[in-house]
Amino acid sequence: MNPGEELRYLILAVQREGNRQLTDLLRDLKLTPSQAEVLLVLQQCQPITLTELGERLVCETGSPSRLVKSMVESGWVEKLPSPRDGRAIQLRLTSTAEAVLPVLNQIDQQFNARIAASFDSEALRTVLDHLWPLVVNTAGGAALLRRRDEL
Repeated sequence: MNPGEELRYLILAVQREGNRQLTDLLRDLKLTPSQAEVLLVLQQCQPITLTELGERLVCETGSPSRLVKSMVESGWVEKLPSPRDGRAIQLRLTSTAEAVLPVLNQIDQQFNARIAASFDSEALRTVLDHLWPLVVNTAGGAALLRRRDEL
């Protein structure tokens, strides 16, 4: 296996294992990792349009309309008419979603801390510096930059 191929599959393996672990942690909340990402993004910048949400998600490429539709049906997200544009719809968290946010935030923070603890701070910075060029000028990279800049 050449180094490029090894890196490709190592990134895929890390992503899948992380997703499996996060799925297990979210099971009691009855959320998928993608749904959790939507709730966390909405928590940060609600109300927003479907397009604005899609610009901040890494879990979905393009429009997250099916994901949001299922979350509306499940009672996590509500659609409201935009006060600025009668044709636009804004999304915001329901009281059900707001109630699980403390637990979701705790799971998210602990999961992220566990990942970061796998590296010393210098190694973590090096990994980040080496991975960012792989997503420059991509939808996923743009979504991460938007979210990072909004913190």
